[in-house]
Amino acid sequence: MPNQPSDHESTFSRRSFVKNGVLGGAAVSLSSLGVPLVSAAEKAPKGKLKVGVIGLGGRGAGAVNDIMNVDSGTVLWAAGDIVESRLKKIEGISKKFAGRVDTNGGKREFVGFDAYQKVIDSGADIILLTTTPAFRPVQFDAAVAAGKHVFMEKPYALDIPGLHSIVENAKKAQAAGQSVLTGLVWRYTPHLMEMHKRLQDGVIGDILNVSSSYCGAGRPNQLPDPKFKPASMSDMEWGLRFWQNFLEFSGDGALEFHIHGVDRMSWWMGDQLPVRCYANGANIAPVKGGNTWDSWNFNYEYADGRTSSFFGRQIRGTYSASGDIVVGNKGRAVAQGGSAFIEVDGKKIWEDQSNLGYQQEHDIFMKHIREGKVFNDVIDQTAISHAISIMGRSAAYTGQLITGEQIMASKDILLEDVKNLTYETPFEARPYPVPGKTKFL
Repeated sequence: MPNQPSDHESTFSRRSFVKNGVLGGAAVSLSSLGVPLVSAAEKAPKGKLKVGVIGLGGRGAGAVNDIMNVDSGTVLWAAGDIVESRLKKIEGISKKFAGRVDTNGGKREFVGFDAYQKVIDSGADIILLTTTPAFRPVQFDAAVAAGKHVFMEKPYALDIPGLHSIVENAKKAQAAGQSVLTGLVWRYTPHLMEMHKRLQDGVIGDILNVSSSYCGAGRPNQLPDPKFKPASMSDMEWGLRFWQNFLEFSGDGALEFHIHGVDRMSWWMGDQLPVRCYANGANIAPVKGGNTWDSWNFNYEYADGRTSSFFGRQIRGTYSASGDIVVGNKGRAVAQGGSAFIEVDGKKIWEDQSNLGYQQEHDIFMKHIREGKVFNDVIDQTAISHAISIMGRSAAYTGQLITGEQIMASKDILLEDVKNLTYETPFEARPYPVPGKTKFL
């Protein structure tokens, strides 16, 4: 949570970090161990903590590796996925972490659309939610209701109704003493955490503007031509197999990829919802059969008159970079990839570099749990980033000016009745949006 300004600081600076309360609740600081529970010492677990992973793709396996690396008292207790072959990764995990995989001879390895509930019901203490993101709100609801600590990958909500569900459950988790960590890993990258602290201390003065970018070298898991879809494969199975290519499963690139850059932008700006946004987007290198875009430009204005912008792209053969320029009235801070620096009066006064904080985030998460304290980076932090990303996507799709009030009142649900999905559920992707014609919902 940003530091409170002293009496002599400007009114502008005070306004810069005021939360508008749209998503509600008190945030827990990223740089501290957060809010202690009543009788924290008694509640702090001292022995083995059982981990259940739901979704054992690339990020699922990575999250298991990270949490087991930072806490030697964790064991992989249960795993679930809708694709049986992914569970074969457990063998490799077992070899790396000898004696720390106990799925009861495979009896706690589950396959199917209901596998998530079986993992939650298995007796695990910590649940890792790393499936296709369309399932995140339903699975988070179940994990919180069962009293679990939760790590959930980004994005965790693809539409505003889903985001409201996530925030409501995050509040329940916090009240019950359950920690929640999200996979917006740049917030936990050491050199950026240090840069953020310095910005909050006012080293460049009042932050006036932030410009952020997140560019990749192409779309991962690119959809083949639909003519290659096996006749025996349902539309739902095809869609889930190539989920990054469909708005309904991924939230489009604005959520699936570029939320990293939007999240950094929001972090520097003090995690508040903009009052308005206009945007542009395009599908410069179309993928036949899909309905996602590969390019975005978002422009935001805040209640105090400050502005921010974001540029994102996922096109093969193009310049790939992720970075931020934070401009204050006394200087600027620049983050580019794995390094950052701060300039005041044209002189570099600080610089640093580090690797992405994949293990750092789990270290913070586990310290909270081990010390009986509550961590929660959803409320007033990453939930804002999701709202801002959805706001930008909506402004780009429609070509209209979208206000903060409008976006938070959106009723649009990208995928209905997620809890009851099966491969037999009918699926038809929405058509590509047409700015100027697509309506805001």
